Amino acid sequence: MDLEKTSSAEINLSTSVSKDTAPARRLREGSANLKDEPNSDKLMSVVEHLDELRGRLIRSIAYVAIGIAVSLLLGKKILRILEAPAGQISFQALSLEEPIIVFFKVAFYSGLILASPFVLFEVSRFVGPGLTQKEREIVLPILILSPLLFCLGVAFAYFLLLPSMIHFFSAFGQGISPINQRLDFYISLISSILLYMGLCFQLPLVIFALSYTGLVTSKKLMSIWRYAVFAASVIAAVITPDPTAFSMLLVTFALSTLYFGSILLLKLFGR
Repeated sequence: MDLEKTSSAEINLSTSVSKDTAPARRLREGSANLKDEPNSDKLMSVVEHLDELRGRLIRSIAYVAIGIAVSLLLGKKILRILEAPAGQISFQALSLEEPIIVFFKVAFYSGLILASPFVLFEVSRFVGPGLTQKEREIVLPILILSPLLFCLGVAFAYFLLLPSMIHFFSAFGQGISPINQRLDFYISLISSILLYMGLCFQLPLVIFALSYTGLVTSKKLMSIWRYAVFAASVIAAVITPDPTAFSMLLVTFALSTLYFGSILLLKLFGR
């Protein structure tokens, strides 16, 4: 009788131990799997997330403030750089406050451009823990190459596109009337073209990111190259106010080169 009770107690004890240890074992296995995950990060509470967000917002605002301060110190030099493609064209202001408004406008947007890489870095650091390894492979090239491609697009517009466009307008207008260009309109025109070309040069990054989602491949892009060249010519016609075909062809050539360069890049990565 005592032997039966002892055996029954041992069976109950082993059963309870197995029931108690099964969840613990699953918890340990789950913890081990989390540790093995390459993209897993330490769990944070809502308060910690908000505190991190506040810190990154403060730093981003500080970057913008520093960028604007630097642009204010260099504001006149930036204006001279923007006025350089105009050559001998004289500028005029139609009101006393117009030069001041133009100066602060240029300083503000220049400050935003200077601070944008640092702000993008803060954004990527905040959303990075929630991204998969595949998504992180997309974000890193964008952060590194996006400012470089933007500067390349701005340089292309400044050194190749603007001189020919402004030369046409000034040469055509001199035979009709003396040109006294309003400063505000000129700066707005030049800034818009520089911004558009900087954004257009982001095309390889957009295509590279889309390839990771499976929406595009090098074979698909190559099969529609005629439509891509046509779209590039339409974009060139929109962003270049110069009615001559030279500026349009120049932008079309640049965008088409970026498109085919993106296809070559995808082929190198096996996509």
